[in-house]
Amino acid sequence: MVGATLLIAISIVLAVTTAAFVIGLGDRTDTTPPEVEFTYEYSQVGNGNLTIVHESGETLDPSTVEVRADRQFRPAPGNDSGRLRSSGIQSYALDSTAAGSEWVGGAIEQGSEFTVVGDDSTLDSGTIRVVWVEPADGDTAVLGAWQGPGA
Repeated sequence: MVGATLLIAISIVLAVTTAAFVIGLGDRTDTTPPEVEFTYEYSQVGNGNLTIVHESGETLDPSTVEVRADRQFRPAPGNDSGRLRSSGIQSYALDSTAAGSEWVGGAIEQGSEFTVVGDDSTLDSGTIRVVWVEPADGDTAVLGAWQGPGA
């Protein structure tokens, strides 16, 4: 009697586990944001230039990283003319095209850098965030943030 009950219990556990993987529940993974450190080099030229440098941590895929700001900005290089957006809050993916060329050419690894230039308003009084966007469901996490000296 005990042997039969044990055999039925094991069969049920195996069936439930197999069913979970068949319908896709086993494919889900707990995705955590990458761990990175950025440094920020600000220059008050014109409306301000902020160079963001990947100092250490995991290599980032530019298609999963955005720069978000509470000021209008343009990505460098090729940002001397033209406006990318007209709204007050800005968000721009690192793998986007800026003035005909990619803002960031490839993987963002230690030593990689990218620059943000103020547009209609100075970056001096703004906040810039580097945001990771989880590819599967769009969840976000702030990887780094810089606040202007006048903010």
